[in-house]
Amino acid sequence: MKKKITIEDLAGMVNKGFTEMEEKVEQLGTELRTEIDQLRTELRTETHEGFIGVNRRIDLLHEDISDISDIREELKDHDERLSRVERKVGSAK
Repeated sequence: MKKKITIEDLAGMVNKGFTEMEEKVEQLGTELRTEIDQLRTELRTETHEGFIGVNRRIDLLHEDISDISDIREELKDHDERLSRVERKVGSAK
């Protein structure tokens, strides 16, 4: 003999289905938030480490070029001295 399903039984089954789906959606939301937080942390770490590397390279470049103004001044002085020597020996351009 088949059991008769009442409206109340049907309403209970539908309610149970919605409750189960709500729990699954909440669980997925929690998992997604956790994963997003982990990715955000990894991205911050990688970005921070990347900037540390870039800053190191910039510091090295700064050290390499820090005396350029002195070198320019020396070149200007040498150019003037060479011009004087050329004028004295008569080979000025």
